[in-house]
Parts: sequence; C-alpha cells; structure tokens
Amino acid sequence: MARWFDTLGARTPEEAARRRFGLWSLGMFILLLPPWWLWGADLAAMGLRPLAGLVFRLFGLTGEVGVAADGGWSVGTRLTSGGVPTTYEVSQSALRRLLLGFPLALAFLTAPPRTPRPVRAAVVSLVALTLLFALSVTSLIWGDLAAQLNPALAPPSSGVRQALDQPPLPALAAQVAIIGRYIGMSVAPLIAAVLLWAALNPAGRSVIMDDNSLKD
Repeated sequence: MARWFDTLGARTPEEAARRRFGLWSLGMFILLLPPWWLWGADLAAMGLRPLAGLVFRLFGLTGEVGVAADGGWSVGTRLTSGGVPTTYEVSQSALRRLLLGFPLALAFLTAPPRTPRPVRAAVVSLVALTLLFALSVTSLIWGDLAAQLNPALAPPSSGVRQALDQPPLPALAAQVAIIGRYIGMSVAPLIAAVLLWAALNPAGRSVIMDDNSLKD
C-alpha cells in the first residue's frame, strides 16, 4: 500500500509525477474555492478598488468606483442617458469570477514538482493577476457598454438595455469590446493561471510535458 501511494499506481516516475501534480492541483483548488468565494474574493476586491479606478481612467471611464447594494462595484462611465450621468454596476458574483485566477494559480504553483524560487513566483503571480483582474473588469464594462451603444451587435440573450445619448462605437471597436468581455468572464483566469505556472516553473513543466529540454 505504501508503494502504491508513492507511485499512485503509475508505471513510470514521470507518470507518477503527473498524477501527483493533477491530484494536488485539484485537491488544493477544491479546498481553496469555498473560503475564497465566500470571503477572500470580497476582501481582494475591496483592496483592489483604488488600483482598478486608476486603470478605468486609462480606458475612458471616470475612475470613480463605489460599492453597490449587492456588494459589487458602481463604476462611473462618462456616458449619459437622457442627459443623466450613468454608472455601470459590476455584480459581486462577477468580481468573484474574475478573481478566480488567484486560487487557481496558488493551486498550480504549490503542486509538486514545485518551483525552486517560490517568492519570485508569488510576486510575479500577484502582479500579473492583479493587472489581469483590472483589465478584465474594464473589458466587462466596455463590452456591456458597447452592446448598449451598438444594439445591433448585442447578443439576443442580452435583454432590454437602457438607451445612451452617445453615438455608437465603431463596429470593429464594439466587436473587440464584446468579445473581450466574454473572454474575461470565461477563460481568462484559467489561461492566466496555466501560463503563470508554465512560465515560473520550467522544471515542473518539463516533467508534466515529459520534455527535459524545457528545464532551465
């Protein structure tokens, strides 16, 4: 039995390493997800509000970020509806989804075989995921605003949207914004976690991919 736990039933050491990585990553993510979803993501969103406001200004928003009734964000947009300034409500669940890259990256980076430079990996991951989060929220906002400014490009499931006073966006810009919204809300956290692990742990990557040429 002890031997089976060492090899996990694998025929080769490389296969055993891949199984350990998969089981650790899955188990760690399952353990991290409930507390992160219930408490950690909300605390992270609270701390990241000032930085997000700075990024929003760079992309044509006001940079004002308030707290919405549901615990999400109320973001100023510089747009008006009937002459009244409008804000965009980012729901609490949307913020939590966009922050899933943090527990995913932690699960991947702590799985064996681990990086020999964990502090560097942690710092780089935090910076990269923080920027990704701010940009993903920006794409979420502009993707929805693009659908309001360009109703013909809005998906049928989008429902009734408020009419804005500003002219439509150029078709290409609107399509890029709408596609960026769906990428940010669906696969961006997973892709970011995988890419960070692959970039920061080349030795582990070589074992998982069974290619010694990938080692540093």
